[in-house]
Amino acid sequence: MISKEQKLKAKEFQALHHDNKMLLIPNAWNAGSAKVFENQGYKAVATTSAGIAYSLGYADGEIIELDDLLLVTKQINKRVNLPLSVDMERGYAEDAYKVKQNIGNILKAGAVGINLEDGRPDGKLDDIELQLEKIQAISELKEELDLPFVINARTCAFWLKVGKPKEYMEIAIKRSNAFLKAGADCVFVPGLLEKDSIVNLLSNIDGPLNTIANPLYHDLEGLQKLGVSRLSLGSGPVRASYAKLIQTSKEIIENGDISSLIEHDFSYAEANLYFAK
Repeated sequence: MISKEQKLKAKEFQALHHDNKMLLIPNAWNAGSAKVFENQGYKAVATTSAGIAYSLGYADGEIIELDDLLLVTKQINKRVNLPLSVDMERGYAEDAYKVKQNIGNILKAGAVGINLEDGRPDGKLDDIELQLEKIQAISELKEELDLPFVINARTCAFWLKVGKPKEYMEIAIKRSNAFLKAGADCVFVPGLLEKDSIVNLLSNIDGPLNTIANPLYHDLEGLQKLGVSRLSLGSGPVRASYAKLIQTSKEIIENGDISSLIEHDFSYAEANLYFAK
C-alpha cells in the first residue's frame, strides 16, 4: 500500500529537516491551495487544521472529523507531487493505540509527515506521559509500514500561555526534549516568539526546531542564520484569503460594488492555465 514514490518523498522530507537551508513550509487547506504552493516553488506542503475547519464552515479546535482530514489528504496527494505533512491535532483519539491507527490511515492516504500537538481545547496541555506514549506508538509505524515519515511533535506551552510567562520556556524545552527522545524527528514550538526566545529554544533543544511565522520576529534570513530548521506559515495564508473574500463580499452587498472582482490580472483563462500545470 505504501508505494516506492511515497517512500522516496518521505526520505526527501526527512532530509529537508537537516539541510543547511531552513525549510519554509506553507499550510494548505485543500488541493487548490496546495497546488498554488507547489506552483510557486515550495519544496513541501503541510495542512492547517484551522484552514480545513474554515473551509468546511467550522471554527478551529478539533471540530472537524478524521474522515474530513482523510479526504483532504487524498485530494492533495492526488493533485500535488510535493511531500505532504498532515496536521493531526491531538491524533483524533485519547489513547495511544487509536492515535496510531488514525495516523496509519493518514499515512496510507499519502502523507509523509504528521504534526501531533499536546494542546487541549480547554487551554491545558495533555499529560506528558500520554503524549510520550502517543509518540512512541506512532514511531512504530515507521518500521511497520517501512516508511521514514517525519514526526513533528508540537508543544503548545507558548501558544496557550500555560503557566506564568517565565514558565513557558521551561515547559517548552522540557517537553521538546522528551518528545525527541520518544521518537519525534522535529519539535514544533508555535507562538509569539521574540528573537531571544528562539535563541534560547535552539540552545536548549536537542533536535530540529520548527517555529511559526509571527509578527514579533519574522526575518526569514535571520531565522535561518539562527538555526531554525523549519518555519510554518500556519493559518496565515488561509486567513489572508478569507479576509479578502469577506471584504469583497462586504463591498458587493453593502455598496453594490464589484470592482474587486474585476480589478485583478487573474482572468478565467489564466486561472485555468495556472491550475492545469
